[in-house]
Amino acid sequence: MEVDITERGEVPEGARTLADEKIGGLDRYVNTQFLRGHVVLRMEANPRIERPARAEGEVILDGKMVRAQVASYDMTTAIDQLAQRLERQLRSFVERRVGERDRGSARRPGEYRHGDVGEQRPGFFRRPPEEREMVRTKSFAIGEMDAVEAAAEMEMLDHDFFLFRDVDDGVDAVVYRRDDGRTGVIGPLGMGWDGADENGIVREDSRGPEPRRLAEVVNEMNELDHRFLYYVDEESGRARVIYLRYDGHYGLIEPGE
Repeated sequence: MEVDITERGEVPEGARTLADEKIGGLDRYVNTQFLRGHVVLRMEANPRIERPARAEGEVILDGKMVRAQVASYDMTTAIDQLAQRLERQLRSFVERRVGERDRGSARRPGEYRHGDVGEQRPGFFRRPPEEREMVRTKSFAIGEMDAVEAAAEMEMLDHDFFLFRDVDDGVDAVVYRRDDGRTGVIGPLGMGWDGADENGIVREDSRGPEPRRLAEVVNEMNELDHRFLYYVDEESGRARVIYLRYDGHYGLIEPGE
C-alpha cells in the first residue's frame, strides 16, 4: 500500500521511512483493496507537553475510513504504536463485516472497552482556561444512523465521541467513550433516556439547560474542565459538541446543512 506522509515540526531522520514500512505493510492483514493511506508525523515544540511525538494515520478501504492516533515520548515508539492500533482497527473492521453475515460472531459496539488498547492515546495539554481559544470549527452533514452504527463509526475513526442523527428518535445525539469503559449516548433534555439498552449502550439525557449560547458553554468548560460537552444551540436549535483539543484549546463540531 502506498502511504502519503506529512511531517510537521522537527521530525527525526528515518521516521518517514519507518512509517512507510510499518503502515504500508498493513495491507497484508485484510483481503480487500486499500484506496490510500495517509500519515502525519508531528513533533510538538512546546517543552511542557509530556509526550511530544504524535503519529496520526488513516486508511480508506471499501469506502470507509479507519483512523488512529497516538502520542509518545519519541517518534519511533509513536510510529510502532500507531501501526499496532491501526492493525487492531482494521481487524475490527473485518470482524464487523463478518458479523453482518454471521450474526453473533462479532463483539457488539456497546461491549467495547477502551482499556483493550494498551498504547498511549494523545493526552491533553492542560492550558490555563484564560489562555484557551476556539481554534477550530467543523461543520458537516451528520449521518442518520442508530447508536450501534454510530459507535462503530466512532471506533473506526478512533474518536472519543461522534455526533450523529439518531434514526430511531430523530434527534441529534453524541456517542462517546465513558470513563467506565462502556459506550454512552447523550441526547436532548426530555428524551427520557436513562440506562443501558439491549446493546449495552448507556443512554442518557443532556444534563444542562437547553437551549444554550456558545459563551455559556465555554464558561462551563473553563470552570469544570470537561473533555467535551454536548448542548443544543440557542440560535440554530441543533446539537453541537465543544471539545478540548490536544493542544489545550477548544474545537467545535456542528451539523451542516
